[in-house]
Amino acid sequence: MTAKAHMLKSTVECFRQLAADAPDIEASLTSAAIRQALLIREVERTFLELFTRGAMNGTVHTCVGQEFSAVAVAGQLRPEDWVTSNHRCHGHFIAKTGNWGGLIDELMGLKSGVCKGVGSSQHLFSPGFLSNGPQGSLLPVGTGIALHQQRKSTTAITTSFIGEGTLGEGVLYEALNLAALWGVPQLFVCENNLYSQSTHQAQGVAGSIRGRAEAFGIPFFEGDTWNTRALFATAREAIEYVRSERKSAFLAIRTYRLNPHSKGDDDRAADEVSFFAERDPLSRLVSHSSSWREVQKEIEAEIDAYVSSRPKLALSEAEYAHDQLPRDFPHVGAAVSNERIRMVQALNRAYNAAVSNGAYMIGEDLLDPYGGAFKVTKGLSTAHPERVLGTPISEAGIAGVGIGLALMGDPAYVEIMFGDFTTNIFDQLISNASKFFHMYAFQTTVPVRFRTPMGGKRGYGPTHSQSLEKHLVGIDNLTVVALTSIEDPTATLAAVDELPGPVFIIENKIDYGRFLWQGDPDHLTKKVGGPFGTIVMSPLRHEPTVTVVAYGETARDIADQLHKIFIETDWVVELLVPVSLHPLNLAPILESARRTRRVVFVEEGSVAFGIGSEIAARLAEVEPNLTCQRLGAAPVPIPSVLELEKALLPSARNLMTFLRSAEAAGT
Repeated sequence: MTAKAHMLKSTVECFRQLAADAPDIEASLTSAAIRQALLIREVERTFLELFTRGAMNGTVHTCVGQEFSAVAVAGQLRPEDWVTSNHRCHGHFIAKTGNWGGLIDELMGLKSGVCKGVGSSQHLFSPGFLSNGPQGSLLPVGTGIALHQQRKSTTAITTSFIGEGTLGEGVLYEALNLAALWGVPQLFVCENNLYSQSTHQAQGVAGSIRGRAEAFGIPFFEGDTWNTRALFATAREAIEYVRSERKSAFLAIRTYRLNPHSKGDDDRAADEVSFFAERDPLSRLVSHSSSWREVQKEIEAEIDAYVSSRPKLALSEAEYAHDQLPRDFPHVGAAVSNERIRMVQALNRAYNAAVSNGAYMIGEDLLDPYGGAFKVTKGLSTAHPERVLGTPISEAGIAGVGIGLALMGDPAYVEIMFGDFTTNIFDQLISNASKFFHMYAFQTTVPVRFRTPMGGKRGYGPTHSQSLEKHLVGIDNLTVVALTSIEDPTATLAAVDELPGPVFIIENKIDYGRFLWQGDPDHLTKKVGGPFGTIVMSPLRHEPTVTVVAYGETARDIADQLHKIFIETDWVVELLVPVSLHPLNLAPILESARRTRRVVFVEEGSVAFGIGSEIAARLAEVEPNLTCQRLGAAPVPIPSVLELEKALLPSARNLMTFLRSAEAAGT
């Protein structure tokens, strides 16, 4: 027998022994706790029947066999406590909220469901409860909720459920580390049912579960669902520790799911499943007690009557298909006029105002005297020590914390030190920040703001110089703003503070050191469309012959050299600089393009499948005979060699070469 096979066998045998030694639960639990466990089981039975009849969509992950875990933990929480859960969440939801009818309606796709049928089995929300499917995704969100609870000096706590499969997710350790460092009241509960879908624990978990908690100095508690009296007592002890000490704890619960992972995917040994089914506490109770069999029948009849009486009303497309993006761009324009200060000073002043108004600023190396890698936050932690949080290197973790704070009504700015590292937070962006509003049926919103320096031209090399905005603008319900030193960012960032949903703010490393734009006597510079609109730089002495659309630092570089571009290429540029990349105000671009009939899109990343392609496609839908061309970075990693880097990245110099080539080719 291999070592792995031996470990698998010994782990199963350990669980078998626990089940075999289980005492009679009727003598150890209150009737209310037993009834709640039976209710959870009967609701799960109903779900499987409804799926079999085709009355539900998607999939379902039942907790049959694990009910006492939910009842022992969530059932002993207070109304003001919060729970974050995972894909196997029905028991946690019923035990915490009691709203089994709303849960059934949700899985039937009805408007009367807890999320109006949008979220279905895995994506549930109720005040004090939220669940999501990706493993570990909500753990740092729970840390953010617990941080809010800590800062508000309440007695509320947050409980975060995971399965042992989540022990393989890195974000778990980021959350454990942050929770322990900050001493937040968060109880991590690991329901260990031996299998991560089809992978046995012996094949997926190295080391011990206890060792994981203790590595962060977090107290460890342990119980199982067969010895229910001890489980309830241990769960109560863990909850009270977190509540009274205002610190984190870890509770591991050994259990066994009797049903497949979802509806029918099960390749466990039949004799193993049979062993645990025969020793399941609820099954034994009902089989040996006529009174509890009657209770079970009463619950079953109540659920069946409820299901048969539900009006089949579903959410309509019109009710659902709307977002939180600032799509209202007023037609009025205003001249751009700036104080003579550097962009980094303007940003510092604007973010100081946001923090003064109650926002959190979270990120690595933000604290004084360092003040951030590019000094944007210098002085903020001195002025607002309770609102500026320096963090370990944990991009996904701090992104989740920001989401959790925002969910609780605390606006949060999360700095990602380099735009390249945004890749580490994509699950938080896509699975949580951008989706909560819709998948929880508009019951909650997440005013979290992510900010990062993007771009190259500083010789930082391939992993610190990318421009990833084209990957961001494709995320639904995420406003993406590209700041530029052509205008003072104060008004735009003040407007960001008023948005109800998530925002991603792109700054630029080169732009930090520039003085704000001081005007050009040959061009009229105005901004149309409000704070998220478009800066338009129109020539005063000549009719424009080409529309150039650029943003961020590249737009500033072009703006500084408009006269030189005219002298060297004979093209008269009308420069349009969108501040909001998503949503995009197409109107001023279209208006200019109709005059010049030629548009060049300049983006800071590579052009394939990019922002310029999207604008060109939208223009073609309404004005098909335009000449549209794209200029961007070469589709290769950014080199550290400065001259080579400059040659490969878009700039005013590259634009001049591009326009001269177009002139020579007669295009």
